[in-house]
Amino acid sequence: MTGEVATGFAGPFVCDGDGNLYLGSESTGVRAIRKLNPKGELVALFDPSSNPDVQVQVTGNFSVSVDGEPHVLGFLTKGISRYVLVFKSDGTYKGNIKLDPGFPWIPASLGVFSNESLLVTGEAYDRDRNAPMLPFTGIFRADGKLLKELNLEGDDSIHDMAVAHDPRVMSTTNARSNHAIGWSQIEPAKDGNLYLMRWLSPAVFYAISPGGQVVRRFTVDPGNEDYKPIEMHISGNRIAVLFYHPQTMEKIMKIVDLEGHELAAYDELRADGKPKLGMLGLAFACYTQKPERFLFLVTGDDHRVQLRLAEGR
Repeated sequence: MTGEVATGFAGPFVCDGDGNLYLGSESTGVRAIRKLNPKGELVALFDPSSNPDVQVQVTGNFSVSVDGEPHVLGFLTKGISRYVLVFKSDGTYKGNIKLDPGFPWIPASLGVFSNESLLVTGEAYDRDRNAPMLPFTGIFRADGKLLKELNLEGDDSIHDMAVAHDPRVMSTTNARSNHAIGWSQIEPAKDGNLYLMRWLSPAVFYAISPGGQVVRRFTVDPGNEDYKPIEMHISGNRIAVLFYHPQTMEKIMKIVDLEGHELAAYDELRADGKPKLGMLGLAFACYTQKPERFLFLVTGDDHRVQLRLAEGR
């Protein structure tokens, strides 16, 4: 299927129960979010620059509530305040939430609970501004007040890796940024919890309740630490995690239940023993459990979005 014009794809990728897709534009800075129907056609545009309340210089990660309302991280032109811009499902601007943890920080990923409270993870500045930033995860009320800071098991070790300049987590362009934290992903599940994935190999997951309880922690192992997690999606009681090898671009899909038990593993289609690279790419946009299908976004010769379905085998 083909539809909306695109020259590339920038995550995160969100899909809802009706098969609609939400994805950011290819541009940097203040990125609009596009909502595509299952045919790949544009049905709504959420433009952070359209808000009359705050002047946003850069937008970051976004999440979509159970009501289909995108929540977008926004960084202001002036000042260090961090905001979440909220849009109605039809694309119109609804309002904003000023996140106030009480210290300077950079939020990375967010998720929206059914009670409209927010789970946000990111990095806080160390007293030594030249040192790697500190992991932070918190539950924020719908008005932006910090309700609870979460001390996630393993985050201290992740920070120690950054202090040691471990190339598995450190940015080559920013000595203070920790990819394991900054590239985290959050998705909701039908059990009411949000699932936070740390960008590590094996990938580390935390199931977090609306009250801020870490219900469980588990890992998803690609079987080779050279493979990195690129996208994860949840459908029903299953989580699909796509891993890729940065050098060879080979991919592995792991399926686990909400407790981390492995249910299936899928490799790429192969010809003469070699993977057929380029058929699906890395833009893993949606996962459905029944039937088990994986939706990828690719760009055709006409520069339009193409939706490619892959099935478990």
